[in-house]
Amino acid sequence: MKQLSIFLIIMIASLGSFAQIGNAPDALTYLQYDKIRVGGYGEMLYQHMDFHANQNSSANGAVADNRSVISVPRAVFSFEYKFTPTLEFGAELEIEHLGTGTALEMEYEEGGEYEAEVEKGGEVALEQIHLTKTFAPWLRVRAGHLIVPIGVTNQRHLPHQFLGTVRPEAETTILPSTWHESGIAILGAYRKWSYQIQCISGLNPNGFERKGWIKNGKQTKMETTIMTNPAFVGRVESRHFDHLILGASIYRGNTTKNTLKPEFFNDDEKGALTIYSGDFSFNNNKIIARGNFIYGDLENAAKITSVNTNISAKSQFKRTPVARSAMSFGVEAGVNLLGWGKERTTKLIPFARYEKYDSMFKTDPGITKDQRCNREKWSVGLNYFLTPTVGVKMDYSQRSFGDSNIRKENTFGIAIVYSGWFVSK
Repeated sequence: MKQLSIFLIIMIASLGSFAQIGNAPDALTYLQYDKIRVGGYGEMLYQHMDFHANQNSSANGAVADNRSVISVPRAVFSFEYKFTPTLEFGAELEIEHLGTGTALEMEYEEGGEYEAEVEKGGEVALEQIHLTKTFAPWLRVRAGHLIVPIGVTNQRHLPHQFLGTVRPEAETTILPSTWHESGIAILGAYRKWSYQIQCISGLNPNGFERKGWIKNGKQTKMETTIMTNPAFVGRVESRHFDHLILGASIYRGNTTKNTLKPEFFNDDEKGALTIYSGDFSFNNNKIIARGNFIYGDLENAAKITSVNTNISAKSQFKRTPVARSAMSFGVEAGVNLLGWGKERTTKLIPFARYEKYDSMFKTDPGITKDQRCNREKWSVGLNYFLTPTVGVKMDYSQRSFGDSNIRKENTFGIAIVYSGWFVSK
């Protein structure tokens, strides 16, 4: 409780200053500007949990515990500049958990050993850096380090764009979040349609594992990114209905030639990865809702598992089995109690969220499915926004598993969130 009291004092003292940070009603990237703009977004988070961090601490999952954590999950600084009206530079620098360099972590997947990990790309990272040339509203070319538009959270990940204290767990468990890769994209909008087509760096299958599926396949551990097997991404969005955005995406790319040991795979063992996602976002300032479904398939998962199991422990990869396919489904909805009648900038939104996800949805022969990877989560909470993009969130959630003998896990959270443009000229 002492930690909670300290957090609440910091929260109350901070709201006055955060309330001055911009009031953009939509995502940072959608606000127009003339020459230059600087902004950012971030979160401060307190959580209390009734379960131990080690999910393997007993035959029935995590043992009972009484622990609290407090952190700054991310602080992101955005910069955009127009060299000409049709040539634009953009960059985002993300700082995670107030630090950089190495971190000492308890690695429960490796038997509960302490492990010093170099958090390159995890603690301080260029989330985006790119040049964009506009030929017409329906034809723009972007090159650099890009957001991968798979799922609703990667596309709309600012803290005022989702209702919980943390990003939806179903998506962020099996996919990188925020997922960013280097490459080139063609994008644009025509009438009520918009689209993106990307050719980007692919994933390293040595990072694929049991609980996170392909999430840790991002090539952030090394100085250079292998692009022998690039990936291709397509996304289309419709705004044909008022306040509603419908989106669909597909990701496709081979992976085995991106490993540090490609000689371990035969030429016909491509490790092709395909991901499909569909999502919606609705917001009319009274009712807020969004949801998504993701399904992914990984060829030669058994061979990738065999290779990863025998990789050196010094690689810092998990070395656990990877499934042939994974799935996630999530939906959240809230009602703005202050959105009826007189128009206000403040919002009070009670909400509920449901998520179902399984990182071992289907497995190849010889790989045993782990029911701890088949997860379900309910969350209820309340959001209070002082401006459209600055506010306080709180929620309670319960996570359960495919095996009813595994103990349920309960979490209470409070977060301060903000986003906006500090300077725009």
